[in-house]
Parts: sequence; C-alpha cells; structure tokens
Amino acid sequence: MSSIITNRTVKPFIKAVDLYPGFKLEEECFSKAIIKDIGQTTSKSRSKKSDLDQEPMTWPRLKSSRETSYERFLEEVINPKTGDFYPQKDDDNRAIKGTGATYFITDIYRIRRADGSEFLYTKGKVYAYNSLGDPIDHFISKPELYTKTIFSYKTEYDDKTKQMEKVLQGPSSAEEIYTLPFNKENLKSLYDCRQNDLLGLAVKDEPTGKAFQVKDVTGNISKSYELLRDHNFDYLFGGNHIPKEIKAELRAAAVADGLIGGTVGDYNQPPASSASTAKNTYQ
Repeated sequence: MSSIITNRTVKPFIKAVDLYPGFKLEEECFSKAIIKDIGQTTSKSRSKKSDLDQEPMTWPRLKSSRETSYERFLEEVINPKTGDFYPQKDDDNRAIKGTGATYFITDIYRIRRADGSEFLYTKGKVYAYNSLGDPIDHFISKPELYTKTIFSYKTEYDDKTKQMEKVLQGPSSAEEIYTLPFNKENLKSLYDCRQNDLLGLAVKDEPTGKAFQVKDVTGNISKSYELLRDHNFDYLFGGNHIPKEIKAELRAAAVADGLIGGTVGDYNQPPASSASTAKNTYQ
C-alpha cells in the first residue's frame, strides 16, 4: 500500500465490484445493433438446426486499451472461484481477515458542458492483492463517463418478409455521457473517498478544454472543498476566490518560470478572448 494513504475511513471491498460501470453501458449500445440478412449468425451451440434457435449477430465492438488493461487487473486480483478480491497475507502466508481491494479518489473535477449542465468526474487508484497476497494497484480515470455509440439505419425492402425494414449501416457518431450530476450530495460522496489531503480539485469548461485548480490560499483541503461546493462555476473558473495580491504573485512567478510570456504588467488586465490555458490560470 502507498505510504501517503491517510484516509483510513475508506473500507476495503471484499466482494468484487465494478469500478468502470461505463464499459457495460458502452457494450449495450452494440448489443442492440443487430445485423440482419447477412447470411450468417452466431450460435452458442453448433447442434442447433434452425436459424430461429441461433442468436443474431451484432455489430462488433473493439475494446479500448483502458478496458483491456482493467480486465487484466481484475483477473489478477479476483478469485474466480469465490468472486471475491484476494486478501492480503501475513508473513506466514495466511489471509488477513477484512482485507481486499480499496479504492481512493485522488482528483475531483467539476465540469460544465456546452449546454450549461454540470457534472462530476474523478481520477483515483485501486489497491488490491494478487493470489500470492502481493500488493498490486491500478489507475482509474473518469469512471463516471462513458461513450454512447449511435448507429445509423437505412430503410430497405426485405424479400423474405415482403416488407420495408430498417437495416443497420454501422456506427454514425458517438456521444460522451456523464453519469454523476454536480450537487452537494454527490460531491461529498466523492470527497469522503479521497486518498488524503493532497486531493486535487478543479473546475473544467468542456467547450474550451480549460481547467482551473480550486485551492484555498491556506492550502486547507476542507476549505478548498467548500469553495468547490458552495460557489458558482464562473466565480471559481475566473479565479475570483484568489486575493488580488496572491494573483499578482502567481503572475510574477509564472513569468519568471517561463510559463507565460511577456512581463508581469502584460497580465494585469488580459482580454478574456485571448486567454490561453496557462494565462487563464494566472488571471
């Protein structure tokens, strides 16, 4: 386990849990995309004699590297006989009761979409054990987000049914779906799963892709959390929670470090339309 874990209130999972529920939702999009009249079907048994007994073929789906990596991780840390996470073992190779996999959140993002709706997504790490009791961990990124694939259809005449039917053409577009709306209750449930007080908090504007760290000037994580919870998006994204004196210091340091160009005076009142990601951070 990591030496920087300080949140001991997060309890380990014994039974297997799915930390990426979005993968099943992505699969559902394809399971409903049935390919008709192509002269072949898939079957669970070759002994089936009728097409009526065979399962229809669906549009093939390629798994992302993130999904395959997650599946390999699960294969290492879940006992296939019991469906439980493998436990930690002591020096005598005996299972330690109450141990399993523990998931901690390291970053929380409050994102605003083009339509003004706000959602939450996270990054984190799951700590578990393999069959030998050795520690193993896996990075989890944006489990509150999945990609919805949209398929196109074309109306054609079917000689068998003597009717006009919709025929699948294939994927036509994709849409990112966020599953966790921003509200105080959802934010608290994520905050309570933080790994430690090094938790990263940020607001992100999806149309521009720009993000702004939300951090109280004292560095107190509780106050930073309250800022993210209690203030509107524009207030936080504009850095209005940062005192002017601190902003001036940040600009000077950014110029000195080469993060933004020009002199400090160039950034006293930058036009919003020309603000880059780095410059936005120091406005």
